[in-house]
Amino acid sequence: MGNSFLLYGHGGSYNHGAEAIVRTTIQMIRTKYSGAHIILSSHFPGQDREFGMDADEIIGLDAAVWEFEKKARDVPKRRELTRSMYADALSQIGKDTVCLSVGGDVFCYGNWHRLAVFQERAAAMGAKTILWGCSVEPSAITPDMLGVLRSYSTIVTRESITYEALTKQGLADKLVLAPDPAFALQPVKFSLPGDLMPERTVGINISPLITRREAYPGAVAENVRQLVRHIVTWTEYDILLIPHVFMSADNDFTLLSELWDTLSEGEKHRTYIVNGRRSAAEYKYAVSRCALLVCARTHVSIAAYSLGIPALVLGYSVKSRGIAGDLGLEEYVLDISEITEPSALTDAFMQFVGDLSHIREHLRQRLPGYTANMDRAYTAL
Repeated sequence: MGNSFLLYGHGGSYNHGAEAIVRTTIQMIRTKYSGAHIILSSHFPGQDREFGMDADEIIGLDAAVWEFEKKARDVPKRRELTRSMYADALSQIGKDTVCLSVGGDVFCYGNWHRLAVFQERAAAMGAKTILWGCSVEPSAITPDMLGVLRSYSTIVTRESITYEALTKQGLADKLVLAPDPAFALQPVKFSLPGDLMPERTVGINISPLITRREAYPGAVAENVRQLVRHIVTWTEYDILLIPHVFMSADNDFTLLSELWDTLSEGEKHRTYIVNGRRSAAEYKYAVSRCALLVCARTHVSIAAYSLGIPALVLGYSVKSRGIAGDLGLEEYVLDISEITEPSALTDAFMQFVGDLSHIREHLRQRLPGYTANMDRAYTAL
């Protein structure tokens, strides 16, 4: 195998879950292949340079073509535009290139077709391809998607729901089950707001993604406001609001700031928000300074789990259910569709808090064996 790697399917580092995957993947490659030449294909190269991504080259896409590609409905035309959009990155693929699709959950959403052009080029050049740290929504698998999935040399799944679904589709010989690479991310310290004490801080993360799936308009905001009121009134905990994605159309910080603005002065006195532009490793440090988390973003829950910190997850996809299930914590995933009353999240939180010591001990026992399976991902490289 050559030591040239192309990482693609990356949407930019303002999604700090994507940043965490790419950063830890590059570390893994460099650990295994000291002389590796790593190229990162990114939708927003400036974001990756801003956060010091350790790739030898970062290649963007043709933004003008991208605007046309988004609107294209005709499949052959869209495929043609996609090839043009990624032309610079596709030209980097040779027979000795290892191509890693690092998008994680791309096959859970409608734009998975973009990955097919990389597979076509890799097949034409005889290059190895790896679908890396992925989740696939079982109900979304179509014959076309299955054809693309079959074209990968290896598929590394990050949870058992995906692994079992793809096994049933006849892909068992390609499959590897290993934790999300971000489990290996090391926290980086920075100055947090307030005088927070880790043993009495609740971290809260919510995202626009869950508000688009809420049972009724305003359900998430109403539930989180009631949860904050409960925590401030009835517990000794302070609250740290932790954003994790800053993309223009999907901005946690905007949502959390709007929430903070609706709080009473008394609630604001006990509620803090992580300000400024921070890296995935710094957000993991913020998580490390919490006793427990209530979170929507998968990579905030991964940060918590990997540190042995209990997380109550607001789930909306196979990712959150699958990862929690593999850790034996599926009962602490609250599906967003279940939040049908203003008190639903607070009720779940109260039960969760009652189980904290059990969850911490469970994670203490379960994590070493779970994270040891990261070796399977190293082998796949």
